[in-house]
Amino acid sequence: MNEVSGDALKDAMRHFITGVTVVTSIKDEEPRGVTVSAFASVSLEPPTVLICINLQARSYLYISTSKIFCVNILSNGQQALAERFSGKLRENQFEGVDYAIDATGAAVIKGALAHLDCEVVQEHHVGSHSIFIGRVLSIATSDGLPLTYFNGAYTAPGETGK
Repeated sequence: MNEVSGDALKDAMRHFITGVTVVTSIKDEEPRGVTVSAFASVSLEPPTVLICINLQARSYLYISTSKIFCVNILSNGQQALAERFSGKLRENQFEGVDYAIDATGAAVIKGALAHLDCEVVQEHHVGSHSIFIGRVLSIATSDGLPLTYFNGAYTAPGETGK
C-alpha cells in the first residue's frame, strides 16, 4: 500500500464543507485567536467538544497554558474576521474587533452565531497538531446563517465556492 501524502489529504479535505470558527484563549491577560475548521461535538453528557490546533500556532501555547478556550461560530458576514485570525503571528490581534471577555477570560466575538466557553479536560498530540477536548461551561446562540468553507473558499450555505 502506498503512503498517502499530506498534499493528497489536503486536496481531499477541500471537498468537505465545514463551518468556520475563531477559537480564542488568553495568557497573561492577552487574548489570542485562531481560525479553526477542525471543531466537533464529542459528547452531550457531559457537554464536550474538540478542536485541533497546529503546534506551531501561537494559540496552541495560549490554550495549553490557560486550559481554557472559546469557540466562536462565525456568521455569514464575518469572513473578514476569519481571514484576520487565519494569518501569521500578529500583535494586537483584537485591535478593532468587537468582543467581550467571558467568565473564563477568553474572548467572545460579537456577532458570532454561537460561542461555547470551554475548559480543557484532555489534550492529545497527533503529528503536527494537538487535539484539545473541552468541557463546555457556557453557551450563547443567535439567529443567522453560518460562514462556511469549501474548496478553498469562504461560502454561504448553498454556494459552491471556487
